[in-house]
Amino acid sequence: MEFICDSLEKTKFAAEYFSEFAKPGQCFALYGDLGYGKTTFSRFLIQCLNRSIKEVTSPTFTIIQVYSSKIAEIWHIDCYRLKNENEFYDLGIDEIMSTNITIIEWPEIIQHFLPSDSLKINFSLTGKVRKISAL
Repeated sequence: MEFICDSLEKTKFAAEYFSEFAKPGQCFALYGDLGYGKTTFSRFLIQCLNRSIKEVTSPTFTIIQVYSSKIAEIWHIDCYRLKNENEFYDLGIDEIMSTNITIIEWPEIIQHFLPSDSLKINFSLTGKVRKISAL
């Protein structure tokens, strides 16, 4: 599945599509360079899972933001600032992944912690055209 996201509305549509896969234990691993739309997509995905959430902040500096939903807590995680996988392990995040919905930006450093059924989503940019595609 691939989405051409040349507007916020199309990015929101892609998030709505992927939100249908959300369930306790589901991990969304988001791959792509800086500025490719991972955090915007995450915001829309979180808002799809809980329509009452108005503000979603980037977890770049806090590493983790937690939100509620009717089906499970949503853990929005940004691994960009982690120096190694031990930092991830020390945070205890691996323990919550089986019972919550996790959205992980920059998952490359923690590949072996990702559940085998993680939904891996790639973000790319060609010119001004963003693409969101399942890997």
